[in-house]
Parts: sequence; structure tokens; C-alpha cells
Amino acid sequence: MKRRSFLSFLRFENDGRIENKDDKIPERAALSTGLEPLVTPLTLNQAYHLLRRITFAPTVAAANQIVGKTPEEAVELLLGAGNDTAPTPPVWIDVITENPAGADIFTRNSIEGQWRTNYSDLVRWWAELMRKEGIPAIEKLTQFWSSHFTSEFTFDEGYMPPQLLYRQNKLIRESRLGNFKQFAKDITLDGAMLVYLGGVLNTKKSPNENYGRELMELFTCGLGQYSEGDVKEAARVLTGWRVGRFNDEPKPNGIYATYFSPPDHDAGSKQVLGMSIVARDTDTNTEYLVKTEEINKLVDIIFEIRGDAIARFISRKIYRYFIYSSPSGTDENIIEQMATLFKQNNFQIRPLISTLLKSAHFFDEANIGVQIKTPVEYVVGFARQLSKAFVSDAGTSMASMEQTLMDPPNVSGWEGYHRWISTKTYPNRRQFATALISAMSNQELIDLAKQFPDYTDADKLTAALETFFLPKPVIASRHKYYLEEALLQKQPTYEWQAMLNEGTSAARGIKAVLMAFIKAPDFHLC
Repeated sequence: MKRRSFLSFLRFENDGRIENKDDKIPERAALSTGLEPLVTPLTLNQAYHLLRRITFAPTVAAANQIVGKTPEEAVELLLGAGNDTAPTPPVWIDVITENPAGADIFTRNSIEGQWRTNYSDLVRWWAELMRKEGIPAIEKLTQFWSSHFTSEFTFDEGYMPPQLLYRQNKLIRESRLGNFKQFAKDITLDGAMLVYLGGVLNTKKSPNENYGRELMELFTCGLGQYSEGDVKEAARVLTGWRVGRFNDEPKPNGIYATYFSPPDHDAGSKQVLGMSIVARDTDTNTEYLVKTEEINKLVDIIFEIRGDAIARFISRKIYRYFIYSSPSGTDENIIEQMATLFKQNNFQIRPLISTLLKSAHFFDEANIGVQIKTPVEYVVGFARQLSKAFVSDAGTSMASMEQTLMDPPNVSGWEGYHRWISTKTYPNRRQFATALISAMSNQELIDLAKQFPDYTDADKLTAALETFFLPKPVIASRHKYYLEEALLQKQPTYEWQAMLNEGTSAARGIKAVLMAFIKAPDFHLC
């Protein structure tokens, strides 16, 4: 199935999507640009493109802050200074219960029911952060890394305490632009990760290989870069770590904090990727020394021996998320340039992201409007653009489109790409967007139009709305429909000012434009 082949059957019809063979969405054109910086000031279309990729959708306010700036100035502003104020957390993040596995059925159901409630609340909390975010842009990068270092709310053991998912989300948000090697070290001992991949079950008598395998295969260097023996040795390194999850179990470092259990740790020598980790005795089998000399050493070894593979693996993942998702469409020359830059900067994430987002390649016309919106982008993005609170539960809406925040289908995350739109999910997209538009008051619709400088000019307002909601310019016949049939409701152009003064008819026209947009194939692209 080729990119957007599902979208190809969505033709422009008489309800506002005028059928025209020239109006089909083309395949991505050939590229001739590289990572060299684009130095010209950003146009409005380029500002919208940058915001579609580094946030969940552009807002007029954010676009106004970066139009006319150079890409370097705009990107540095969007990435921020790194001293962001932490968002106010949900109120229940420190609530702790007994272990439901050992409780009676009534108590277990009560605890797990509360976890489900708190999990839904956590998803709503994060969705609101995404929807209301201004500058700097924090949440899109947080969501990217959350889909890389995955943990599930619902998995083999039952449910993940949402308190641990919150703490993992906080770690990811704080690490999003930091050092990737340190990120890998921190996530290795993250409480949610230890629970999710069986680290809390990992003992010297029964080593659990899950995390050791995924650390190399999915989180750092990729398939083919390690042996089964390396996985077994990594599992031994990782023995003995626990999480203070319950009030009837040990929690020496505090609630929901990771701690070390010396009797469960394999203190013998290990060898990973041909490099040794020395044995230890009782005196050195301590939390600090095992973390420093084994956990951190394990990650250091992987980065030292497989640094080139890590740089390519992560660069490719970043490219596919921020530039073009097709597995066959990745530009290998750009990937190599990104990987080289990543290694040269000692695996610092910020220089890699910054260089990519301000490059000529990023702003190449062939890379604009070629990504299928993920459910998160679709749900959060449209609400952002309309400045409208979610009408239905945001998490439920995303889940109906087959992306459940903090609960991916497996440790690999979401396959994404063309699978985001199917005969099952497409109607749910339309239903969500229709409900959001239908819930807008006349005043909200007119306020939406008034964000644009030339809102009193019907033709210019229509063009502004097209540019804001659709990633590529539309052909003349579509523009004519949006203007005459939708916005003006078949009234002459000179009547627009009177419609605005009257209010209701103008609001009806703006709503009709939005309803026409959501029926268009390119509305699903960014």
C-alpha cells in the first residue's frame, strides 16, 4: 500500500470537494536540499509548516511570533531555553494503595477501578497541556519520546499505576532535548519501565531478559547489533531493581521511587558486546555503586561499541516523525548527515533537532503536507486551531482512531504511517471534527475569523482559512467553492460586511467552510 493510498479514494465532490483530476494529492516530489540552514525569513506558510511539525498544529498567535524571523531564530524560540516551568500535576500522583494482587476481589476491583479513573484523568491532563501550549513547544517532543521509550497502562501484569506513568512522563518531558545517553540511563531505572518490562521481577536466580533486549533492539541501536549472549549478560547487570509501588511493600527511597535489593543482584562479572563489567563483593554490592559501575556502565558500553548504529537508528526515527514517515521515503543521505552530527555532539538531542528543523531540507516544498496526521495531531491540533475545548473526551477520541496515549499496542509503539487512516478510523475522524465544529457558538466562529487581519474581505478570509487549516495551496475551483458556496452562502461578495454585522449568517458561512475542509483529503495531512 503506497503512501496515502487510502486517501486517494476520497475525491472532491459536490458538497465542497470539487472533483478534479489535478486536485489529487501527489506523491512526494524529488528533493535536492540538505541539512544546510535556510537563511531567509519565514513566510506565513513556512511558519505554519514549522508549527505543524514541532507542535500539534499552528495557532495564529504562535505564527505571528515567528513569521519574519529566520528559521534559526524561530526554532530556538520554539525549543526554548530549557528552564521551563513544570506543569501543575494531577492531585492524585502521590496516592498509594496496597498491592491489589494480594487483596480480596472487592479491594482489588476498587484499586484497579481507581487506577483506570486516574489514567483517564492523566490522558486528559496531557491532552490539555498539548491543546493550550504556547511557546516554547514542549509537548510534541515529549510525545515523540514517549512513543520511543514506551510503557503501557494495560499490559500482561494488569494495570500500570498511573502515578508511575506520570513520573515517566515528567522524566521524558525534562529529558526531551538533553543528552540521549543520559536519557537512556535514566529511563533504565524509571519505575514505570521497570514494572512494564519485568525489571521488578529480575533476580539473579531468574534473570528477566525483556529490558536488556529492548534497550538494544528498540531504544538504542536496533536489530542486528547484539547477540543473544549480550541480552543474557545485560539481564544479569539489571538484576535487583525494584519500585516502591504499594503501602504494604518496601519503599526505602519513598513512594513510587526506584530502589536496589542487594540479595537479588547478580554480583558476578559480566561481558556485554565484548567489554567486561567486573564482579563485586558484599561491600560494593550497593545501590550507588551498582548504578554507577553496572547500570551506567552497561549503557556506556552500548554507546561506545554501537555509537554509529545508535546515531543512525535515532536519526532515522526522528526523521520519520518530523519529516516523512514512509519507510521507503527516508533520505539516507540526510540520515547519515544527522547521525554524524549526533555523534559529533556527544549524543546531545537539541543540536540534532535544531539543525533538522531549520534546514533547507525541512522547508523543502516536497516535505510540506506529506505527513498523515496522527490521531493525537488530529484531535489536539483541530481543537488548538479552533481555540475550542474538547467536546468529547480527548483520550477516548484518540483511542477511537487507534492511538491511546501512554498505552501503545506493544513495546514497539505504534506502526503509524498509512495505518493511521482506515475504513474503521476515518469515520471517527469525521465524527470528532464535526462534533467540535457543531459545538462552536456563533461568537466563537466569528472570533476565529477575526484572528486574521483581512477578515472583512471575504476572498482574503477564505484564503487565510485555507492556508491555516490545509497544508498546501488549493486550486482555483476549490477556492471558488469555499468562498462562494460555503462562506458567502451564494451571496455576492459585497454582502460579506453586512453578514458580519448581522452575525448569524457570517457564522453560518464560517461553519460551512470548516465543514467543507474536514471532508477534504488534505485536511488529514500536515
